[in-house]
Amino acid sequence: MCLREDGSQGFPPPDSTLRTFLLSAADPSDNARTAKQLHAFMYSLLSVTHERLQAISTECGYLLPTEDVFANVLQGSRESLASVCTVRQKKMASVFRDRMTSGQSFKASNQYRKEFYNDVINKAKQDMDHCEEQKGAGVQSPSRYIFKGRGVKEAGERLCRLIDPQHVLDSPTGPRRPLVVISFDESHILTDNPRDERWTLFSELRRVLRGMVDLPVFSLFLSTAGRFHRFTPEKRLDPSGRIANSILCVLHPISEISFDDIAFPASENTIMLDRVVEMDWISHLGRPLFGTRYDALSKDRQQPEVMVFAKQKLLGGSSITLQEDNKAGILACLSVRFALEFNADTNALAVACAQVERHMRLCITATSRLEKLVTLAGSEPLLAEAACDLLKQASMDPVRHLAKHSDLNCIDRGRRGELIAAFILMQARDKAAVGRRWMSVCEFMEALLPSAAYQELLCTLPKLWRHEEDKPFNETFEDYRMWFNHVIRIEDATVISADSLWKFITRGAMVVCKHNQFGVDIVLPACVAQEKLSRRTITAILIQVKNDKRYTDTDDSKLFDAMDPFLVGLFPKEQSPRPVIRVVFALASPKSDVVIPPRRTHEHHYYDDFTAFDVWCAGLSNDTFRHIGDDVTPYKDLLERSLQPHDAFKLEEIDEQPPVKEDMKLMRGLRRRRMAALVMAGDGHSSIHSP
Repeated sequence: MCLREDGSQGFPPPDSTLRTFLLSAADPSDNARTAKQLHAFMYSLLSVTHERLQAISTECGYLLPTEDVFANVLQGSRESLASVCTVRQKKMASVFRDRMTSGQSFKASNQYRKEFYNDVINKAKQDMDHCEEQKGAGVQSPSRYIFKGRGVKEAGERLCRLIDPQHVLDSPTGPRRPLVVISFDESHILTDNPRDERWTLFSELRRVLRGMVDLPVFSLFLSTAGRFHRFTPEKRLDPSGRIANSILCVLHPISEISFDDIAFPASENTIMLDRVVEMDWISHLGRPLFGTRYDALSKDRQQPEVMVFAKQKLLGGSSITLQEDNKAGILACLSVRFALEFNADTNALAVACAQVERHMRLCITATSRLEKLVTLAGSEPLLAEAACDLLKQASMDPVRHLAKHSDLNCIDRGRRGELIAAFILMQARDKAAVGRRWMSVCEFMEALLPSAAYQELLCTLPKLWRHEEDKPFNETFEDYRMWFNHVIRIEDATVISADSLWKFITRGAMVVCKHNQFGVDIVLPACVAQEKLSRRTITAILIQVKNDKRYTDTDDSKLFDAMDPFLVGLFPKEQSPRPVIRVVFALASPKSDVVIPPRRTHEHHYYDDFTAFDVWCAGLSNDTFRHIGDDVTPYKDLLERSLQPHDAFKLEEIDEQPPVKEDMKLMRGLRRRRMAALVMAGDGHSSIHSP
């Protein structure tokens, strides 16, 4: 059941008639009527479901063996009978689900589903006229009302007997799989009604469902809204006295979802780059809703329709066009590509909740009263490609839109400048990978660097080299390719080793390292194109990012030394290392240039432990990066913001109504800076020391 409000965008579409019927039960003046209507609803839902499944069983031939056959099987093998019942349950569930969902769109459900819930509502209304209270059942009893001698529990038992008449699927010990799952999607609406009452539709419905606590029936209350704490309030505030007194307990919120469950196996030495860039591969990564839809479509419709669906889910509606004023949609596109992280303040919490609710952000954990919320953008290359297309079709430059985004103050901009570097690298990737997903290492470097610097790099010999590896750049990397379209922020430095790094290519990901990572901030995996992915066919472009003005257009050998592939853990000592590329981004340099450090001039060269090509990129301009173009200003704005732990001195939090005049903002900003003495250079922080 989807209880989403009318007018809101999302998929699946709301079951409007059913929602209206349930909300009509929220009568604060007559709690008894509310209880009666919810009992009637649940009794009717179970009864109509029984009728429909019985019809499916007959139509499709999913009939169980006769009682004689049951008896013979029971004498032989209970396991074989359980297998028969399990297969039958799966088939019935599959047909029922297909009939309830086939052909539905963002705007409307199919006819079967509409008729199903109309039957449920009509039967519930009729049952309410023949409803009576059970003798001896208290006001708080979950079996308070019966209908023609039967209650909710009896309706549940009858439905379960249809699926498993001989109880062969029961578990003698421990938990068991449910036979029936009742799912209320976007169910937070039940916790909002009636308002200003201690009880809600959810608490009353929960009491009705307790009547089936001994049956293999499980209820799910799903919500993408940030109000899930209302399902599990503090015990002392719960409308149930038995919960408040710890006689009963409720489950904590479950934030875990199905992820990578239908992804193709990606074992080492079994797959090649050409395989992991195919549409069926990337559509099966992440949430199953993309892969299952892909599999259900004909070959000529798979790619376009799955991409359209991904765009709709990312934007949270039926549109596949990103508009300039759609700030939440723009933020969703940037988040899924660059793994944006949100700050820990209240405003950022609201933005994160909205992204989870409507724009495919994942909630990793949340406490019942929302004291803690951890969210992230999952690694889903299909969504990342959809985000790239949406921005490209709208002619939107990612860095320009992030730099002026109204929610920039809620985002962690990266204290080292790594977010800016990720934008530059992704911009080069988008230019290099035109018409296909992978690119060669040389194509990527050509898109990253100005033409003159790239031509110089092509014929450059390595700064360090192993025996027989003293070859120019273009020869060294002519067989290496790359594939990434989004960022994964790692928490464990050990995953940038060759043992694990090849796995990032299977997901099409750039690696942004954890804070305080030694020697390297960003890792771009590269592999030998014509060999299977493994720890022995992988190498990387290692990037260190600096946003300190002390790093200029003069290269610093110590920074390159810190990117020793053995020291950072890329290669184990016992492995023969592949050639690497080491790049330093000195983003805050006042002068812009690309510097390729000279080789040693010793008369007799001693061979190094690894082969490396070094590049020093100083400043933010077209003289450093080929495709910055007119985006120098937004890049520099982001660079400045990356150096600030917060936006308090800019009064970003009071930009809304009522408006504050600029001279007043300047005066208040100065006052704030004086309150933070000496924390930064500039006017205000050292006011007593002014000349």
